[in-house]
Amino acid sequence: MRRLYKLVLFIFLISYSSNVFANDKFAYIDMNLLINTSEAGKYISRELTKMHKKKIEKFKNIEKNLKKAESDLLSKKNVISKEEFDKKLTQLRKEASDYNKERKKSNNLLSKKEKQATANLISLIQPMLSEYAAQNSILIIFPKKNIVIGKSDLDITNKILVILNQKHKKINIE
Repeated sequence: MRRLYKLVLFIFLISYSSNVFANDKFAYIDMNLLINTSEAGKYISRELTKMHKKKIEKFKNIEKNLKKAESDLLSKKNVISKEEFDKKLTQLRKEASDYNKERKKSNNLLSKKEKQATANLISLIQPMLSEYAAQNSILIIFPKKNIVIGKSDLDITNKILVILNQKHKKINIE
């Protein structure tokens, strides 16, 4: 009798819990797609590309000048004294080292700006997701990268993309 009672109770609890979860809504979103295809994301990409191209031009000019100074110094090697040659060579190496440090610093700064701009974009997306979830009675929104299999009608990426494009065209890149 006890076993039968426990079995009935167990079946009741399982069926009750599945009914409770059946009414909950879940969705998933592709954050990478939002970041890469939204107007704000494209703006970030364009602006960072412009900054990168400007820096590359600047560094190409510096590199060209360093190569020219190196070839001038090598052509004067036999004409000037060894001490003066060594002094100019040391100076040229210092300039080359400074150039490399500046280039590395510039690349790090650009990478930092990209991360910051992306973080700003994500911080703008989060309230939109909360508002969308509240309006549509969605309990949980999962990132698409963590979903193995899911119904395509649970994907809300395009809906959020439309909202994001309406609200934000540009992101401040500091």
